[in-house]
Amino acid sequence: MIENLKTVKGVGHLTAIAVIAEMPLVDNFDHARKFTAFAGLNPQHYRSGSSVSKKSRICKIGSERIRKALYMPAIVAKNHNSHFQKFYQRLESKGKCPMVIIVALMRKLMHVFFGILKNNQPFNGGLVK
Repeated sequence: MIENLKTVKGVGHLTAIAVIAEMPLVDNFDHARKFTAFAGLNPQHYRSGSSVSKKSRICKIGSERIRKALYMPAIVAKNHNSHFQKFYQRLESKGKCPMVIIVALMRKLMHVFFGILKNNQPFNGGLVK
């Protein structure tokens, strides 16, 4: 499992170990969204009546260690992984601020990890949207 996770450019040995150690088995989750929500990387929308609306944030109910472990790999993937660079540029063209994009990349990495662990195969960049 660790070697398969390390096939994603930007993910090192310690990140792979942190994800494997902190997350339950992938078979416990039906969808990648639930896998990502367990790590606390799902968006949380703030709404209070009709007049108050704040910016969305990530829901921090989840593993803080995974969020910490994914921060630097998200930055490295943004700079050196062509599949994630396209995703970064698409969000940047929509006017998103850099930290929001980094968190979106962390979430994207968790989705990729879910696919890798579910299928027990190395990373295939052709499948990333």
